Amino acid sequence: MRTEPRGIGAAWPLLVAGFAIQFVVIGGGIDTVSVFLNALAKANGWPKGILSAGIGVGVVAAGLATPGVGVLVDRFGARLPIALGAGLLAAGFVVLFAMSEPWHFVAANVLLGPGFAATAMLPITIAVTVRVPHRTAFALGVVSVGASMGALLLAPSLQMLIDAYGWRATYATLGVAVVATPLVALLAMPRGRLQPRTKADAEAHEPPPIDLRRDLRRPGVAPLAALLVRPGLVNFGFQVHVVPYLASVGHGASVAAAALGAAVGVSAIGKLAGGAVGDRIGALRALRLALSLQAAALVLLLFTGRLAVLWLFVALHGIAVGTEIAVTPVLALRILGESRFATLYGLLQLASTVAIGLAPVIPGLFFDATGSYTGAVVFWIAAMALAVVVAFSMRSPRRTAAEPVPASP
Repeated sequence: MRTEPRGIGAAWPLLVAGFAIQFVVIGGGIDTVSVFLNALAKANGWPKGILSAGIGVGVVAAGLATPGVGVLVDRFGARLPIALGAGLLAAGFVVLFAMSEPWHFVAANVLLGPGFAATAMLPITIAVTVRVPHRTAFALGVVSVGASMGALLLAPSLQMLIDAYGWRATYATLGVAVVATPLVALLAMPRGRLQPRTKADAEAHEPPPIDLRRDLRRPGVAPLAALLVRPGLVNFGFQVHVVPYLASVGHGASVAAAALGAAVGVSAIGKLAGGAVGDRIGALRALRLALSLQAAALVLLLFTGRLAVLWLFVALHGIAVGTEIAVTPVLALRILGESRFATLYGLLQLASTVAIGLAPVIPGLFFDATGSYTGAVVFWIAAMALAVVVAFSMRSPRRTAAEPVPASP
């Protein structure tokens, strides 16, 4: 019986399409939001508090939509949710282009959050994880480098467009790219359900009716959920507050911005190198190393008043975060199984949404109470240390019965 080839060689069109989506949609549509926040506040006098609330609304909307996106991916494959998500993104960017009041920005993010979730987040991760079974972490690293490179290159480019033509024309330009890229990439997306691969395989491995109580009690699901919470709670909080933190320890704005940009570049290296290591030693072992390295890096953060220590922190943190991004979905597939992977993985993302919502607030509370970010850094170190303990307490999951079958010659 012939089965569909799913090695990395056959998957390069999918990887290129995923890279392009991540580059434009995440790197340009999500990671450049601070560029537009500053421009909107400066040009219109709109309160940054309301604009920031709009971003928070978008994050919550994306998180709430993720389980539904997962169900669509499991039932219909990646193409339908990506197409629906592109429609939501188009509507959201129309609102951004036409907005005249700050609350319009909030309304736009209600549409954009689910649009981003359905185009650039879950479907790409699931498609690559399922279609590239033997070098999965490396493949995910290749795709996710697109987001890093997009943020690195598109942020200054969009700022130049805003300076030359204004925020409205720049939103129109970005919106066309953000909507068109996933629609064109549909040509490289697998048709139909991502698993099972053939009709005979479907009949042999038809999953039983969904039972969330049973599925979420599988061995490893609870620690996996805890590990999915941690990146939002620590990494997103750090990303929001890193510039004022570095300023508080004596660095100028140019050094802080350079450190942030360097961390993006180094994380791209971590995604590729860490993904390759994960494929060789296993996802759980690689994740343990990545989390341990992040914990050590956060300890160094307390001493980043020294420039040499700052750059060492940037290197260690970037490599560790990139590795974690590449190997976590591989570990999740081993734990959750392939039959309803998208549904269950999407459901677990709800927990990370709550963490992302709290992440910027906690460091701000520490600073308001003490006048220092030291308490926030200690909190990040403690959260990371707990994640290390959780990771080392987990057992390596066995391959599921639905693991891929090599293609016939």
